[in-house]
This record gives sequence, structure tokens and C-alpha cells, in this order.
Amino acid sequence: MSKYEVVPKLENADKGFHYTVTDEQIIEHQKRSLKDIFDWLEKTNKFVYSIQTPEERIIARKIKNSTL
Repeated sequence: MSKYEVVPKLENADKGFHYTVTDEQIIEHQKRSLKDIFDWLEKTNKFVYSIQTPEERIIARKIKNSTL
């Protein structure tokens, strides 16, 4: 196992993420301009980068560049 191999954390076993989106939320999202969507995406990426450790950035880059 390499130092930056991607493996699930044991404490996250049998856990997941769930988010419900209503039809109204989808309709509102569809009204947003591409600029608004990309501005939000850029701000979110900057936030995530700011809270990641250097090691987490390496792992994220590895996942992003992998083929599944």
C-alpha cells in the first residue's frame, strides 16, 4: 500500500451521504445563469482547497486523475 493510496476510513464503514432535492429546488437551479453556477463552483473549490491538508490535496488529485 502506497502512502497516498485511497482507502475508506474504518470509522466511515456502513455510512453514507444522502441529500434530497425537491422539484422546486431543481426548477430554481435551472433558472441560474452559467456564470452564477461557475462562480459558485469556483468558490466551493477554493473553500475545499483551503481546508485540505497537503496530503489530502495529493489524494484528491490522484482520485480526480484516475479512471474508474
